[in-house]
Amino acid sequence: MKGMLDFLEKAGLVKKDTPEEPVATAPVPIDAGAASSPVEPPPVVEAPTPTAGPGVPLNLDAIYANGGVAPSMYPAERLLRLLDGLSAMDDATRLMAVRAMDAADESWSIEDPLADAAAKTLALAAHAQQLQANLQALQGQTQTRLDAIAARQEQVVGDIRKQITELEALVARELSRAAADTATQQAELKAAQDQTARELGEIARLSQRLQSLSGQFGTPTPATKE
Repeated sequence: MKGMLDFLEKAGLVKKDTPEEPVATAPVPIDAGAASSPVEPPPVVEAPTPTAGPGVPLNLDAIYANGGVAPSMYPAERLLRLLDGLSAMDDATRLMAVRAMDAADESWSIEDPLADAAAKTLALAAHAQQLQANLQALQGQTQTRLDAIAARQEQVVGDIRKQITELEALVARELSRAAADTATQQAELKAAQDQTARELGEIARLSQRLQSLSGQFGTPTPATKE
């Protein structure tokens, strides 16, 4: 076991604690036997609160808090980073290395990150279900609004088309009445023009006959008053 820990320390994957160094400052504290102070969990990068729009990261702190995930002595993310650092090893060696660190440090147990991972998995699943429920509710609300918009459009367009039909009928009636009135006025004017022309012609003929008397008998002498 000691040889495995020495190998990991030389590889820069772990660092043994010394009496002079605080336990909480070691990346992966390993106590040779004496009980050490609890390891501070690494800070989780805080994401902004999700808002509407693309590219918004998950607020993991809020998700885990809502899911009731308690702080862990050894968070699952730390174990994942450790496994990433040991990715060059084969599975058996990597597992042996992790178990060696677990056995050498009494401040945490492999059950800690496993329990943390299980709790966070449940919290993420619950959040995913909530997201799906929210989306379904939004889809339902949106469909209701779309149906209302379509119904309103059909009603308004129908009313407008009905009014257009009525207006077109009014236009047709007005055009017909205007045409009839125009024809009447034109007929009355034509009749007046014809009547005037006949009367003027008769007057002209009568005037000519009356004037012919003067030509035949001369202009009459005006009578004098005594």
